[in-house]
Amino acid sequence: MSRERVEAFFRERFQSSSEWIVRCPGRVNIIGEHIDYSGYSVLPMAIEESLFIAIGKSQSPDKEQKLHFVNTNATRYESATCSVTDVALAAKLASSPPKWYQYFIAGWHGALKKIFSLSPDENMTVDHLDKIYGLNIAVDSSIPVSAGLSSSSAMVSAATLATLVVQSNDKTDDAFKAAQVDKTELAEIATLTERYVGLEGGGMDQACECLANAGSALRIDFNPLVATPIQLPKRALFAVLHSGVEMNKAATTYYNQRVVECRIAAQILCKKGGKLRGEWSSVRTLKQAAALFGFENEPHEMIKYVEQFLTKQDNSPHTRNEVCKALEIDEQDLMKHSLNSNTQQMTEFWLVKRARHVFTESSRVLEFESVCRQEKNDEDQVLKQIATLMNQSHESCRSDFECSCPELDTTVEKCLKAGCLGARLTGAGWGGCVVALVDANTKEKLMAAEEKLGVLFWSEPSQGIEAFRCPS
Repeated sequence: MSRERVEAFFRERFQSSSEWIVRCPGRVNIIGEHIDYSGYSVLPMAIEESLFIAIGKSQSPDKEQKLHFVNTNATRYESATCSVTDVALAAKLASSPPKWYQYFIAGWHGALKKIFSLSPDENMTVDHLDKIYGLNIAVDSSIPVSAGLSSSSAMVSAATLATLVVQSNDKTDDAFKAAQVDKTELAEIATLTERYVGLEGGGMDQACECLANAGSALRIDFNPLVATPIQLPKRALFAVLHSGVEMNKAATTYYNQRVVECRIAAQILCKKGGKLRGEWSSVRTLKQAAALFGFENEPHEMIKYVEQFLTKQDNSPHTRNEVCKALEIDEQDLMKHSLNSNTQQMTEFWLVKRARHVFTESSRVLEFESVCRQEKNDEDQVLKQIATLMNQSHESCRSDFECSCPELDTTVEKCLKAGCLGARLTGAGWGGCVVALVDANTKEKLMAAEEKLGVLFWSEPSQGIEAFRCPS
């Protein structure tokens, strides 16, 4: 996949030249799974596999502005045309799961709301329509889909930037000057607007894809959003392998159920621990709860409170009635303040296991960074330590967060038996990919077993999102 390929494809399909090309990488999360939406730092890196968008203004013969979509993978992604009026005024996408081009529309929505100074919760009106261009959009991607490598977020992020630059009419070649955003704001817009397709993510994917620098992993902090480069050991090499099972995380309630379980765990911790400083509903994340307990930067200290305030004698999940009783609320309050649109019918909540994963996983992220930053450490020892953390992470994802699956577990075991130092699921889970840590000195030996292992690609940290103006 390349800039030149998508540019030529655009020209072939639309019989005109594109105005901008946007490239957005996928990402692989090295450690820190399912903790971003609880407020904790994560440690991903951008990968070389990328999505490209070629974009240009269009004018329909009937004067009605439209969005025209084509994809180089036409057998999987059919072409589509949407009325600007229909999609601009829609409050939410109707299809479930979303169609491929609706991820672009999500980013398009976020960009237009930025341009029109609307909040994420405000809808566009008919007064905005005459300021919105019809567009031709061509997409090409090498990021494996439904693999935990953030292909959908790459589309949303790229669409957001592409819309901002093509709507601006600025003649500069600097995309971010034309878009009037920096990469941090772009990541924040893309995170919020992805919820338009029904996913309440925490922002790791968009932050990594927008803020990454070639050669370094990133520790990504939230509220405020900050990306700090982390130098990995020189001999650290990562292999990405597919489990053989796809997972479209926006097409299931699993992901959003975990968001809700973590939120309710935080609310009950603060309620039972006597740490509320206002309404119970103001507590939204486990990191917020930890801060109220005085352990914002010491997540491991929260484990004892999880055991004290969330554990049931029979270790069963909490029921709706038990959650309401613990918070001293009724079901209407629970549905309004704790559940989201995709989880209104949830009947059980595994609070202990979810909270324990979040607090132990966030501790592993801190330890991973600390080990990498200790320059005097023996490199063999560093590799061994971070591999151990990755293995622990997978076990926690499997047993406490229950976001693995038999195929992922088998792939992890296969990696370790083949000589990888550590391996874990990456991405949302329930299918998708495994990331394995390899000593670069042993790559040749592993490559001999590559066919048996089924390595998708070997990964080095890549550059984040970028855009190029096409010659007029």
